Amino acid sequence: MSKNTFSENGNSITIYQDSWCKVATATLRDDYKDEIQNVTWTNNDGYLYNKKLGSLHSYIMKKWYGEDVHRDMLNNGFIVEHMDNNHFNCQIENLCFLNRGENIAKGQTLDKYSQDKRYRALNLFKDFSTQLYQISVFFNYPATLKCDGIEGAVIDLVYLLYDEDYEMVINDARHILLEYDKHKTFSPQKLSFADYHIEGAYGKPIPLEIYDEYINGEHGHTVTFIEKSYMKTNWTLDDKKTFFYLRGNP
Repeated sequence: MSKNTFSENGNSITIYQDSWCKVATATLRDDYKDEIQNVTWTNNDGYLYNKKLGSLHSYIMKKWYGEDVHRDMLNNGFIVEHMDNNHFNCQIENLCFLNRGENIAKGQTLDKYSQDKRYRALNLFKDFSTQLYQISVFFNYPATLKCDGIEGAVIDLVYLLYDEDYEMVINDARHILLEYDKHKTFSPQKLSFADYHIEGAYGKPIPLEIYDEYINGEHGHTVTFIEKSYMKTNWTLDDKKTFFYLRGNP
């Protein structure tokens, strides 16, 4: 009898124990839905672990990619990467193989840059069905658009599709955050995506000092900001979106 509490929701399952401060999630399939719930998962230094099945993230990767692929990747210096750096998030779209050195570098740069979601929320995904990567960005404080032929516009929502190695995707994500944090701008022409969905508006954002006053509670209002915009499922290179929309008038 498992000591965990489980809750199924479509192709996802949540795993919880009273002593934990947060809920774990994993992708669920019929071929292992019983096995995953018949054991007790413990919090082992921030990772979910079971003595019989091993770590939850490796368990999920073995189920989806196969044990041979998992073993070969580890033998070649790769690890199972949690793309959002949340070790309790074992959804298959949040897991991929990454060179150990690159994983350490990502932990020292991108993972640290992306922690504060108050101004921008950037997330990485890998769609298992297409094997393509995606970046999603929600600019809670809009980014001024830097793009040839367009002036006086800001961007608030970005989805980018990549037909590149994960290391290239990480580089673009790092560039997006560094540019925004330094200049509060977004320059899509400097990135290496294969397709895009970008939304914004003509105009200027409110002064940053005013935005800071609101999120610090100085005006007595509740302020909501987005922490995660989910990936677009089944987005392929054959299903080109090339969607670019600015609300309002120049």
